Amino acid sequence: MSSVPRSLAFPFSIGADGRSAGAITLDDQVLQELQQLVLTDPGERLFLPTFGGGVNRLLFEAINTNTAAVAQSTLTNAIQTWLSGRVNLQNVNVSTSGSAISIIITYQVAGTTSTVQAVFQRSSP
Repeated sequence: MSSVPRSLAFPFSIGADGRSAGAITLDDQVLQELQQLVLTDPGERLFLPTFGGGVNRLLFEAINTNTAAVAQSTLTNAIQTWLSGRVNLQNVNVSTSGSAISIIITYQVAGTTSTVQAVFQRSSP
């Protein structure tokens, strides 16, 4: 893991030194960028209206195979559009079980050989 130029951490926080916290490694920074993309809905950012993976809308959708297929397609397109220079996307897997949905994104940080999995899950009581 290599160090990166100072960038703001996501979610934003204050470090021990009283300044804004930043990502420590390139892997951390790319994961945080992926989290921002996945958790942002298109239209949420004023000057980037098409930015976002739209996963938050799943909170209000019926959990079924159609929802999973749409989420998988939307996320794949968003990652390839917005993070194509940062990650080499290997797989986006969206699965459902009852009222739970699980999103597993497998990727490599561009220029590295290590494979990373980011997992996002939602379940209803």
